[in-house]
Amino acid sequence: MYKSILVSIVFSLFLSSISFAQNVHSIQFNGGIVFPRSSSKGLSAIIQYNYSLNQKVSFYIYTGYSSWDKFNVVYIEELSIVQKQQYFHSYSSDSHILIPLYFGTKINFHTNKVFTSFLDFEIGYSHFSFNSYDNIREVNPTTGEVLSYYVDGSSKKEVNKNLFGLGVGIGFSHPLTKSLNITLSYKINSNFNAGEYGLFSAEGTYSTLFLGFNFSI
Repeated sequence: MYKSILVSIVFSLFLSSISFAQNVHSIQFNGGIVFPRSSSKGLSAIIQYNYSLNQKVSFYIYTGYSSWDKFNVVYIEELSIVQKQQYFHSYSSDSHILIPLYFGTKINFHTNKVFTSFLDFEIGYSHFSFNSYDNIREVNPTTGEVLSYYVDGSSKKEVNKNLFGLGVGIGFSHPLTKSLNITLSYKINSNFNAGEYGLFSAEGTYSTLFLGFNFSI
């Protein structure tokens, strides 16, 4: 009798472990709009692997591809009798491409019949490439008034950087089937390195609005 009870318990635990394991691993595909600070908006896509520790906490790793165009700059001149215009808009770089490799933790903090709310915390590395330009200051030779700033196309330089980064996000997921969820999330990331980009600097900070699909495997 005791043996049969023990076998039943072991068998039940085995079945429950299989059932739980089916929901432990998932693959997620996200696509959306990236909003770099002081830059034109662009597009982003990532593929992400998720491992659920329990119903509240999961870990993930992802990589992807983000691209956007110009990093905008503003040159300021002091107003005077000669100088009539103070602000001049231009750009100093374009063709930005960001390829991240990030590790993170997702925490589910609220669940109801319709959706689950979650927070993301992540850290990682990114390869960042773009074209850099100098700007030419155009001055009226007669009056000395600054007329404009414009990009010097001949000064184009291809730049590659390796950056570390931190990120935080918030989102919602809604189950479509037992193995498929749809997610909507908003994330802020900041990249930095030893001497050029500081944490939350304009050149290294961006936010992303993602729509994604999460498949259990």
